[in-house]
Amino acid sequence: MTTISDLVFTGYQPGGLARLCAIQTEYYARDWGFGHLYESVVASDIGEFLQRYDKKHDFVQLVLEAGEVKGGIVIDSQDGKQAQLHWFILDDGLRGLGVGRKLITAAMNFVREQGIPRVYLTTFDGLNAARHLYEEAGFKLVEEQLASTWGRTIKEQRFEWKDTSLEP
Repeated sequence: MTTISDLVFTGYQPGGLARLCAIQTEYYARDWGFGHLYESVVASDIGEFLQRYDKKHDFVQLVLEAGEVKGGIVIDSQDGKQAQLHWFILDDGLRGLGVGRKLITAAMNFVREQGIPRVYLTTFDGLNAARHLYEEAGFKLVEEQLASTWGRTIKEQRFEWKDTSLEP
C-alpha cells in the first residue's frame, strides 16, 4: 500500500501535464461519462498554457510514485491579478492519503507568495471530496449553471478565492 512518504513532489517535468491530462480524461470518462470533447478541451488548454508557461509566475506541482506521474495541480497566473487553478487530479490509488490537501496547500502558498489577489477554478457539482478541499482552502462557490461544455449536461460551478488585503 502506498503512503505519502513513498511519493515525490516535484515541479514541471516534460510530459507531466500530458500525464495529468490522461489521468483526468480516464477518470472523467470512467466515472462521469465524459468523452473525446472533454479530452480535447483539456489537451488544448494544457497546450495553450505550456506556450506561455513561466516557472517564475506559474505553479506546477506533480506527484510521482516510482518515477511515474500520479497526480498534480497547476496555478496559471494569467495576468498576475487573477490566476486559475487547473488540472488538480490524483490517481485513484493516492486518494485519501492527504496528497490532495498537500497539493492545494502548496498551490495556495505560491499564490500568497506571488501576491496574486484572486484565484478561480471551474468544476461541477458532485465532486464532493475536491469541493471540501477547495472550501477548506478558502474558495467560495460564486456561480452555478447547467451546461454541456464537457459533452453532457451537468451543473457547472465556479469557485473563487480572494485576498481582500491585496485588492485595490
